[in-house]
Parts: sequence; C-alpha cells; structure tokens
Amino acid sequence: MLIFKLMKRTDRLFHMNYMYLLIACLIFLGCKKQNDWLDIKANKNDVVPQTLTDFQAILDNTDRMNVTSAAGLPGSDNTYLTDASFSASTQDERNLYTWKKEIWSLDNAITWSYSFRTIGLANVILDGLNKIEAKGEIYNNIKGQALFHRAFAYYNMAQLFCHPYSPSANTDLGLPLRTNSDVTVITQRASLSQTYEQIISDALLATELLATSQTYVQRPVRSAAYALLAKIYLNMGDYTNGAQYADKCLALSPQLLDFNDDTIVNLSTTYRFPAYAKNNPEVLFYTESNQFSQVLASSSSRGFIDRDLYGTYEQEDLRRVYFFATVSTGVKFRGGYSGRSPNFCGLAANEIYFIRAECRARDGDAAGALADLNLVLKNRFKSGSFTEKTTASADDALQIILNERRKEFPATANIRWEDLRRLNQETRFQKTLTRSVNGTSYTLLPNDKRYTLPIPTQEIRLSGIKQNDR
Repeated sequence: MLIFKLMKRTDRLFHMNYMYLLIACLIFLGCKKQNDWLDIKANKNDVVPQTLTDFQAILDNTDRMNVTSAAGLPGSDNTYLTDASFSASTQDERNLYTWKKEIWSLDNAITWSYSFRTIGLANVILDGLNKIEAKGEIYNNIKGQALFHRAFAYYNMAQLFCHPYSPSANTDLGLPLRTNSDVTVITQRASLSQTYEQIISDALLATELLATSQTYVQRPVRSAAYALLAKIYLNMGDYTNGAQYADKCLALSPQLLDFNDDTIVNLSTTYRFPAYAKNNPEVLFYTESNQFSQVLASSSSRGFIDRDLYGTYEQEDLRRVYFFATVSTGVKFRGGYSGRSPNFCGLAANEIYFIRAECRARDGDAAGALADLNLVLKNRFKSGSFTEKTTASADDALQIILNERRKEFPATANIRWEDLRRLNQETRFQKTLTRSVNGTSYTLLPNDKRYTLPIPTQEIRLSGIKQNDR
C-alpha cells in the first residue's frame, strides 16, 4: 500500500462500511444480477460514509483509486517475447500479445471491473457530497479529486475498449456512462463522442476545484487535471486545445527531473528511480499497474525490449541505462517512475512537454516544438553531452518528436498503444505490427478492429450492452 499510516484509517473505514461499498462495487465485480446487492442485509454496525473525512479516506485507498490497467502494453511494438517466455505467460497475456479475437480467460476481466470500481467509488463520494451543506476548500478539493478519478478511469477505458477517436465518434460506441451511485440502473453504451464529452466535463470541473498541491502524489492536483485534458485533446486530434491545456499544466508544474541527479536517479538501486515517485519533481499524479508480467520493471519480467527501439538510444543518453538492463538473453525494462516493479501509469510533466511539442509542430511551429523537446532531452543526457535537435521543417520536427516520444515512454501506461491507435489514422505514420511465436506468424494491420479490446462476457451478459466487433 502506498500511504501506510493513512491506509490504516482507510481500511478501518472500509471494514465498517463494507455494505455501503458493495452497493458501489458488487455490480462490477461479479453479481449474478445487477440488483443482487439488494438481497444482502446490512450489519447493524455498518456505517455509511457521510463526512469529508470519510470521503477523503475512500479517495486515499490507493489499492482501489490508484490502480490502472496497462492492457495495451503487451500488444504494442516496444516489447517482445521469446517462445519460452510466451509459454510461461498467462492466457490473457498470450492473447493480448498475439492480438487474438478473444482475450479474457475469465468472464470478468479486472481490466474492466477495476476501472468501474474506481468510477463507482467516485460516484459514491460525489453523491454523498451533494448531501453536505457546508462548502469550502476541503469540500471542493475532495469533489475535484472524485471528478478527476472518474475522468481518468473513463479516459483509460476508452483507450482500451473503444475505437480511436475519429470523425465517426458520433456513431462509434463509447462506454456505459455511470455518473451516480444507483447500481439498480442498467446503463447502455453512449456514443464515443458523448463519452469524451463526459470525460472532458469532469476534468474541466476538476480544474476549478482541485488544490494546486496535495500531501501525497497519489492525490491529483490541479495541474494533473490540466495534464489529463492535454492528453485527451491530443488523442482527439485537437491540437489547439492540447497545447492550451499543456500550457496551463506547465505554468503550474514545469519541473523536470535531471537524470544526472544521482540523489534521485541511481543505478545502485534496483529500480533506478525512487519508490512511489518520492521526490520526483515531474510526477503530477501517481497510479500504477501490476497486471502484466511481460512488461514489469523486474528481472523476472518475461518480456524483452524491442532490439530496434533499444538501438535508437545514444551512448550518452541516460535513459539507455536507467530504463533498461542488459541480460544474457536480451534487454529488460528495469526503471520507471513507479520506482518499483509495477508500471507507472500516472501523469508527469515530461509527457506534457511532449504533448505541447507535438501540438506546436502540427501547428507549424518547429522552433517552439523543438524548444520543448530539447528541454526534456537536455535533462536525459549526460551533462554537457547533448546536442540540440534542429530543423526548420515542422514536419521533420514532428517526426523527431514522435521518435523521441517512443523512447521516453517505452513502458509507461498505455502511451505507446494509444500512439499506435491514433497515428495509424494518418497514412504517413501507419505501422504494421508482426509477431512470430513457435513458428506461427501474427499480424496487426493499421486501424485493425483488434486495436479495440473485447468487453468481458460477464458485462455483456449482465447489462446487455453491445460487444465490440473484432
């Protein structure tokens, strides 16, 4: 657990309030019917959370609120498996790696249910806050956190279970938009456009309510909400708004981590970076995924870093040694901003600089784009060794930025998967992915329907929502 002292209080609250949380969660975690929870009688000692302290304690349960799926990583082109490591992987990992039509070995995939658990808890808090008359900074901050968590969870689900955002978003299927804690309501899938509108609405309101600083990095801050908006608009292809919200984020949180600072980044530590992003000035919001062993930052990870990708790092580029470790059989991912085995899935300033750089390049501002890129890269190379990237061409600048973006985020959240999805919509950036496993070849073409994961069969059975066409 991430916040040890606070978690003691949180666990006590959750035990006392077990029934209340069932109302928010059981529907997503295995009830045979959506209203099965109605048949469960509450214990006399059950306590309904109703104070600001209660709601903050729920938000601080990091095992539930700061867990994100990185289901896009196994299917991306940044890692590969040997035949032996493929055989040792779980069924879900093998299916994701080879882009099978059917992915989930269980009816209820946690990639789906964990996200809706977070959304359900956020809804419990938001509904509970509506019953509190007294308002103020603490109230606003808690409401902002709940809105952010709901937006962040829905955004990440959209990158896995919905088609990439495109001009057909008004007719493409989105997600079931659950915005209150009434679990008796069966919600069908909204359009993709409506899904993004809900995410943006939540994130925008969060920017008005969140504090500019928090006690723990697991609690989102205002700059994190701006960062999320920049990320959303980048994926929508709205580069004007992407740049605007990147500006707002970096105006509040411009700090970058200098990889030459051995008080924070150190090869003598197992995972190179401080655990839970402690003292990492770049991290705006912390969440992680411990779901897929192919891409974890561990010597026991089954996956290897793509050889061509690893070969693009220059000798003086410190990412080459801090992100990776060479073993007898290849190159392993070893260091990420979680400072632990799980993959960092949160938001950090480096990503926002890359977003603004790309948006500027697409707007024709090559100089501004490379200024952002060079600022990041200067903090990645050995002191005095970095030569700035230069070009007068915005198109060339864009290609340089995209190449460096892949190198900056080899195993961070679903960033590479998201990039493949969105960039495949542009002919000049399309890429065909191939695998070879035990003599069998697998191919994923640009814009293939398999870039959208299937919804778990249990959800289809319970709610009757439409399945994705793969």
